[in-house]
Amino acid sequence: MEVVTAIVVVFFASASIFKLNYIAAKIDIKISGNSYLNSHAKYQILLVSLSVIVLLFLYFQSSNNLKIFLSFGNISAPVESVEWFGIGEGKTWVFAGLYLCVLITLGTFSFVYFQFRKQKIKTQEIFPYIGWIVLFSLSNSFSEEIIYRLGIIVPLYNIIGVEEIILLSAIVFGLVHFGGMPHGLIGMFMAGFLGWFLAKAVVETQGLFWAWFIHFIQDVVIYIGFIVHNISTNRVKYG
Repeated sequence: MEVVTAIVVVFFASASIFKLNYIAAKIDIKISGNSYLNSHAKYQILLVSLSVIVLLFLYFQSSNNLKIFLSFGNISAPVESVEWFGIGEGKTWVFAGLYLCVLITLGTFSFVYFQFRKQKIKTQEIFPYIGWIVLFSLSNSFSEEIIYRLGIIVPLYNIIGVEEIILLSAIVFGLVHFGGMPHGLIGMFMAGFLGWFLAKAVVETQGLFWAWFIHFIQDVVIYIGFIVHNISTNRVKYG
């Protein structure tokens, strides 16, 4: 029953996420003069609100587990080896977290680069948007970690096996990214791969730090791509 409940909650949260842009467009608030920043700021406010709703549900369902995992955790906890990915025996999450940051970010950067490589802009044109990029990355990564990591791990921890929990989080995270960024089949498998490691980090460190940090770095790369696209589009639109 707990498995079904967790999947239903995450499903409805995911369905709501796909409606947030539509809802944001209906909210007549001006946060920025830039149309992309304005609409996405409203989207992020709604997304954080949705993650708070999920947190409230998790609190009432399993407050003890929520108290464990809604924390930084032990960032230097031992990592269970993943030999096929270069994480050997005797390593800690300090090594694994930094190692994953580098390798996964290279993969994300490659995907984003090939998506937006034709939109040539100067690096300094991105500088005015750095604050927005960091803010959006923090809020987006936090909200998605609450929904797709804690939303699955908290209600199922000690109910089903750890391997099954991690796999379930990876599958769900991959599926919802079919229409996201990265998108398509490649994006879905990339997101599923990332989701597997992030869920593993949460379980093994008993906290969100490494999952949130790694996710945050990926979102920084992705939002830089979005900003590049926005600058390029505005240049064509307004000459």
